[in-house]
Amino acid sequence: MDGCPVETEKVCVNLPAAELGKIDVLVAEGLYASRTDVIRNGIRLVLDAHPEPVQRLVQGARVGYQLLMKSELENARTLKQPLSLFVVGVLRIQGSVTPELADQTIERIRIFGAVRGPAAVLSRIDDRIVRGGDNLEF
Repeated sequence: MDGCPVETEKVCVNLPAAELGKIDVLVAEGLYASRTDVIRNGIRLVLDAHPEPVQRLVQGARVGYQLLMKSELENARTLKQPLSLFVVGVLRIQGSVTPELADQTIERIRIFGAVRGPAAVLSRIDDRIVRGGDNLEF
């Protein structure tokens, strides 16, 4: 990507034994390095085949790995402009952010992916985090 580490999420997928066997054949033949590579490739093909819904939804979103810095929140507090964030990917709240600062400056987070950060911060703002397809209005 752009030098940033790629965070991944673990997903459990149930497959019929016959499909899993076919995947194992592709790996054994050297076409893919692992089962994970086969499944990731399949997901990429599906996403490439349906770009319109994704593009329509992600307009105005921060896409990919996003780090919410303490300085950004301090700036929002100084300007008295609470933040409403829309992220498709991973939002990581910097470890130095306090629950009080987050409470004062984060109005809402809409996330398709994962929000990470200090447990006390996430607990304080949990009611302002809208996850996935819950209420598609922002």
